[in-house]
Amino acid sequence: MNVSNRLLLVAGGAAAALIAIPAIASHGKAGLWNVTITTNMGGSAMPDMSKLPPEAQAAMRAHGVTMNGNTMSVQHCMTQAEVDSNGPPPMHNQKECTMSNMKAGGQSFSADMTCHGQMNGTGHVEFTYDSADHYTGKTTMVGTMQGHPVNTSTTFEGRWTSADCKGVTH
Repeated sequence: MNVSNRLLLVAGGAAAALIAIPAIASHGKAGLWNVTITTNMGGSAMPDMSKLPPEAQAAMRAHGVTMNGNTMSVQHCMTQAEVDSNGPPPMHNQKECTMSNMKAGGQSFSADMTCHGQMNGTGHVEFTYDSADHYTGKTTMVGTMQGHPVNTSTTFEGRWTSADCKGVTH
């Protein structure tokens, strides 16, 4: 599989992880969050961003995404509505994934996921806020993406950086 296709698979796995950009009722803060996502795809690391075609690198940077080995960093502008919600915020791929067995309590959230579309499979997500400025979590996904087997374990960590989203809109 070439680097570009591998990136698509990884990005899809990371997108599943982004389902877990959390908001538990009245937890967290509205504003700019830096999220670090570390993915293990059955022992394979994400491709080195420097080996991608220049246009792919530019597109990723334009969306605030950087990659290094098996770690991806993204920025997310959490809205007040997301802070006030009792679960994860709406996602870009929400129509492809559904959640069940959702449990929200205290400063934690967990759910099982089933995805149909580019990613076909099942998984589990859980996360915990240890303060209004910081959360950690984990997702696991097993299935196929674009016909290729996917078995991922992803950890993520979010840190609030400012009330000003600085032009970040996702």
